[in-house]
Amino acid sequence: MIRTWRRTAALLAAPLLLLAACGDDGDDASPGTTAGEETAPLLERVDPDRCEANRAAGTITFATGFDFGAAASILDVVAAEAEGYYDDLCLDVELQPGFSVQNLASLSAGQVQLAGVGSFSEAAKGVAEGAEITTVIVYGKTPVEQLIVEADSDITELADLTSAPMGVKGGIPYSIRAMIAAAGVDESEITQIDVDFNPVLLFETEIESLPVYKSNEPRQLDEQGYEYRVFDPSDYDVAGSFGVIAANTGFAEEHPTAVEDFVRATLRGFQFGIDDPEGAVAASLERSDPDLFFSQESELFRWETERDLVLASTPEDEPIGNMSLERLSAEVENLERLGVIEPGSVDVAAAFDNSFIEAVHDGTELVWPGE
Repeated sequence: MIRTWRRTAALLAAPLLLLAACGDDGDDASPGTTAGEETAPLLERVDPDRCEANRAAGTITFATGFDFGAAASILDVVAAEAEGYYDDLCLDVELQPGFSVQNLASLSAGQVQLAGVGSFSEAAKGVAEGAEITTVIVYGKTPVEQLIVEADSDITELADLTSAPMGVKGGIPYSIRAMIAAAGVDESEITQIDVDFNPVLLFETEIESLPVYKSNEPRQLDEQGYEYRVFDPSDYDVAGSFGVIAANTGFAEEHPTAVEDFVRATLRGFQFGIDDPEGAVAASLERSDPDLFFSQESELFRWETERDLVLASTPEDEPIGNMSLERLSAEVENLERLGVIEPGSVDVAAAFDNSFIEAVHDGTELVWPGE
């Protein structure tokens, strides 16, 4: 839900009274406003000082985590831009396609000011390696990955994974690695074969297990009638996240109202995606690379799957995007146990800043100016 900006009535009352006293000046403006006020951004009319502070931030470049796929941390930003929410808050936001892992370097270097990151684990690894980034939104509070095997596979438990090759796309996702480790399986004993993003390879090649994204490959297999079984990290109480947005730390410190209002507008974009999923997906498709073969059907499935995971994993007493030290610390502990980062190399409390989420909500309700 979206709550109105409390200062609106008081701030607008004075100019309205003044205009009423001045009477009709002969222009074409509607009653109670001037021509300039009609076209001025919402925030400029509600809080001109804050508007000026946001404009002082200059162009804010946001890099997406996977081109313009309709995923959490992408579709919400695209929708916010398309619906003019950033403009409403005096923000000059420019979107560019990116890839989550590659975003860490450009984000840390200040080449982009905000970016999508695959998970908090991914962001934490970047911090451990010296990246100057601060996480400001975590949508999904559960792993978005799962491991699949053929329906009649001899792999009936995780301990069986060492008996057959696993197909991997660059590497095993952290959440699945944590699940495997929790089952007492040494992942170094699993034969890993690099594959592309075609999940049908599970049925047509020597691989017998395959990490996939819940919002992508299962739909492809279901449409083609392939039957499979799932090992889901969430069923093994593995901490995980997805749909993460991070900011360049220096930028966030120098322009806190701009980052706060970016978060505000982006969360409203997420709500737009809930209210009008087809329209939001269409906006993403307009920007996407045609060579990636995104379709309305595939991207609507991606968005609706991730949306539902976000909503289901968000505690009822927390706003969407909220972060907790306990949850994020559990992810970092997984990375330490897996040997991905050195123990103590990440100060979790300093790696994220929940103050932006807190500032734009009244309880669980998003506060929006002028409505």
